[in-house]
Amino acid sequence: MIDLKRLRYFVAVAEEAHFGRAANRLGISQPPLSEHIQALETALNARLLFRTTRSVSLTVEGEALLKHARAILHDTDRCQEIVNASRQQDIESLTLGILHAHTYTFLPGLLRSYFSRHPAHRVHLVEYSTTEQKGKLLEGAIDIGLVREPIYHPSLRTQRLFSECYAVAVPTAWDIARKKALSVRDLGGRSMIGYPSHDHRRSTQSLFRDFFHQYSVNPSDRFEVKTMHAALALVAAGRGFAPVPRTQMALQLAGVTYRPFREPSPELSVGLAWREDKASPPVAEFVRICQAHFADGRHNADGR
Repeated sequence: MIDLKRLRYFVAVAEEAHFGRAANRLGISQPPLSEHIQALETALNARLLFRTTRSVSLTVEGEALLKHARAILHDTDRCQEIVNASRQQDIESLTLGILHAHTYTFLPGLLRSYFSRHPAHRVHLVEYSTTEQKGKLLEGAIDIGLVREPIYHPSLRTQRLFSECYAVAVPTAWDIARKKALSVRDLGGRSMIGYPSHDHRRSTQSLFRDFFHQYSVNPSDRFEVKTMHAALALVAAGRGFAPVPRTQMALQLAGVTYRPFREPSPELSVGLAWREDKASPPVAEFVRICQAHFADGRHNADGR
């Protein structure tokens, strides 16, 4: 029977073309390495290597063995992987769609709640917009998604988790940034930086158009960028203010100050969405834990 350790030693010598380098790679001294190669040649009744004082090369028999030895070692190394994979088939897992802003707001606290109940379960996080999550749910690429509401489709079921008011991000250099809370009237004559939503009725431009009108406030300019994070970069540069969800205040950026509104401000809602015909036990359990987590208002901006 061929010793697998000797095959591994042979492959190292063949690939390094040098006994000294192969010994260093294997973490052994050179004399026992030479002895193992000689023992392998004796077992196979073949000369596998041409040896010189400076290098090693393969014989025809050695060339033939190298390819076969690599395949054997590859299969051997996969044994643990195969055993682990079979063991993990019994571990409950789900693939969760998230928005980028969730990762530093409420998601860490939510996941702590989930894993405190199911420490052995696995949750694979994938980042998509709400619109993209809708498609991924229908394709079956994700099991459940944390989305901005509203989201509609006859095959999808939704569950609202919480609603939150908008706050406002202003340049730290502005005089109004020193106030603890801002009136919507403090924003009159200043530029608003907005961003879109998957539902045009919920974009910041749409929501705040009515909010400003209610208090007879007229921004000096309104323009829209593609993402909230791009809007915050412009706020930090002093180009204007941007409405942000209250949980967004957890993201600290140099040059940006967050303040709540004194007046009741527009709201947005966060919910779960999943395919009704794919409501597996892990999905149902995740929904239950999410509902319990947010039932007592634990969606703090610091993620606790």
